[in-house]
Amino acid sequence: MPCFYPLMYLCAEHLIDPTFIDRIRKMISSNMTHDNSYYNVTPSSDHTGTTHVSVLDEDGLAVSATSTINQVFGGMIYSPRTGIILNNELADFCGRTDTLRAGERPPSSMSPVILESKSGGLLIIGGSGGSLITSAMALSIINHQWLGMSLKDAITEHIIFVDSQNNVHFESGFDESVSKGLKEHFKHKTGNWPYFLNVVNAVEKENNCIAAMSDSRKMGMSAGY
Repeated sequence: MPCFYPLMYLCAEHLIDPTFIDRIRKMISSNMTHDNSYYNVTPSSDHTGTTHVSVLDEDGLAVSATSTINQVFGGMIYSPRTGIILNNELADFCGRTDTLRAGERPPSSMSPVILESKSGGLLIIGGSGGSLITSAMALSIINHQWLGMSLKDAITEHIIFVDSQNNVHFESGFDESVSKGLKEHFKHKTGNWPYFLNVVNAVEKENNCIAAMSDSRKMGMSAGY
């Protein structure tokens, strides 16, 4: 598969290339953030209209699947034969490129993930919420895997979101002592993002015990048999 968008649609091999990893690591500053020009990347705009399911069956087969119609009500076109509302995913090209080529795909924040531990444990996780997906996903995984929170607490924890203008937004209820420390230490530009539509759904198997969590932000519920 050809790789378009070198910084947004990287091949998997490139993402784990030590040279690429070292270059990105050296760009991270411990005491400040930078303007977009420093990172040489134009972030995508923010969209809604996505759903995610994480599934684990009785044989241990796992699926992490994210689907989207892109914006609310997609392309505003309803198929009377199938009952499906068609997407407007091609809108993601708008403002990002002057030319298109056959096979090129619109950029997306969708991040379905399956993590497997050396002991055989599984974490099937993914999210919806447009550009908030990557923030919500990363923080949920860090909270659970690194900080030892339960799957429920890791997902329901309030998040930080950096928008396309490099402004940092704190979800209502975020720990004020942490946000204050970040503002003072890193001199972040902060904003007032009105809609935190981030939703993360996950199922985990560890030591033959299965736990599932559907994000309460969307009033979802996990189900099993």
